[in-house]
Amino acid sequence: MIFCDFYQPGFKSGGGMWTVVNLVDRFCDQYDFFIVTRNYDSKGDTTPFTTVKTDTWNTVGNAHVYYFADGSLSPKKVKELVDHVKPATFFLNSAFSLPVYKLLSARRRGMIGDIPVILAPCGEMAKGALSVKPLKKKVFLKYSDFVGLYKGVIWKASFESEKAEIHEMMGRDAEVMVAPDLVPRAIIADYSQGWKPKKEKGSVRFVFISRLVPKKNIHYFLERLLDIKAGDVIFDIVGPLEDEDYWKQCQDIIARLPKNITVNATGAFPEQSDALRRVCESHFFAMPTLNENFGYVFIEGLAAGCPLLISDRTVWTDIDEKGVGWRIPLEKPEKYIEQINKCIAMEDAEYREMSRKSRKYAVDWLAKPEINEATAKVLTRALNEHSQTVKNAR
Repeated sequence: MIFCDFYQPGFKSGGGMWTVVNLVDRFCDQYDFFIVTRNYDSKGDTTPFTTVKTDTWNTVGNAHVYYFADGSLSPKKVKELVDHVKPATFFLNSAFSLPVYKLLSARRRGMIGDIPVILAPCGEMAKGALSVKPLKKKVFLKYSDFVGLYKGVIWKASFESEKAEIHEMMGRDAEVMVAPDLVPRAIIADYSQGWKPKKEKGSVRFVFISRLVPKKNIHYFLERLLDIKAGDVIFDIVGPLEDEDYWKQCQDIIARLPKNITVNATGAFPEQSDALRRVCESHFFAMPTLNENFGYVFIEGLAAGCPLLISDRTVWTDIDEKGVGWRIPLEKPEKYIEQINKCIAMEDAEYREMSRKSRKYAVDWLAKPEINEATAKVLTRALNEHSQTVKNAR
């Protein structure tokens, strides 16, 4: 039984939702999935869905999904839903979201029994993530520690670096298992290298695909473009403009860009395939993020044949070595400017080789058997605990 902020038919909420979609897709032949989520798309689009029924169970793909209306998910309702499903384990996709809080509150009050909980914070414990709305998060974490909200949960980190972050926030006694975020079995399965645009010396096309929120730090990239005086640059921003105040900040920078820079904001695409095809039409993927515990969009960019220009606050530490991109510290803006100019000056033959390597990197990564195996171990750990609980109850 999964509690998460957003799920399909939504498409604007980012990688966290797709992690749940891919969990269901990869393990639906072994487990039954019941998902409790909001009845709208994202924080930036709260219009209730019209294609599913609210406050009742729906069959969506290989999962049963309960879409709750705002204000309707109380601890009492959580107990009712849990009693109906009788799950062997819970999977929570966030440490801070409302549905997760409601489930953990009901659990703390002893309303739902002793059912194992897997909690994937999806990078929320990283310093970069905690720096966004820091006071609110600090107060919540202190409260959670005081009341034992997270007591006994099995934490799922995406990488060893996130495991260390969780231990730093939750203490060394917290049980943390490591399993990479789940991705589709294939991304752009019909990809053709012929889709990539020719790379003319003196011009370049960058693309960003994600939610437009402060954490993604896209204003930083726009500020670097202010210093690009030669060459033609196109920058496509693909994804929901979720934070209006932040988008206004970005627009103020865009208004000051030199005439050789063009910025296109497309918004979100209802079909992920259409958004990824737009990425395929660009040369490089740019996102100087403040923090990513995984960065679902990075593997999408690579799968679209786009080498990455990203910050060093990510787990993709080998992209320079593999020749599929550059990780540059945010503290060195001059290095970003230098690399942007190198991308402008790059000729087609060199670019084609980088693009080909990028696609191969993604295909090879997606094929790793340990991706499934690591998540399977986390699920098995929780299910074994449930079996033992049931046995002891008898």
